[in-house]
Amino acid sequence: MARCTRVPALGLALGVAVLAQACAQPREQGAPPAATATAGQCQQRIIATFTLAAENADVEALAASAGVGLTVVSRLLPTTYVLDLAAPVECAVALTRLRNAAGVHAVEPDARRRPHQG
Repeated sequence: MARCTRVPALGLALGVAVLAQACAQPREQGAPPAATATAGQCQQRIIATFTLAAENADVEALAASAGVGLTVVSRLLPTTYVLDLAAPVECAVALTRLRNAAGVHAVEPDARRRPHQG
């Protein structure tokens, strides 16, 4: 009989844990911050995907080769990083440099995507 009462209690505990985790996540307000460009300088949050699994040293090497500053915000997957980009050039130029670097699969601005309304 005690076993039957554990199942609902475990389900309730799991539900509370999931709710607590959802509430702990930061809430996005409006659109994400856009690129900041002043006098040929760029500051923008980007998502970079490498062709192979990458470490922080690979991110530093990418920054040096592209002539930009990259700060790791988070690592989503072994090949994918969220980065803060700071560059002494316009954002389009900095993104092109990063995209053309060896070992880089893709670089895109970190922006919320919405389904096309048609």
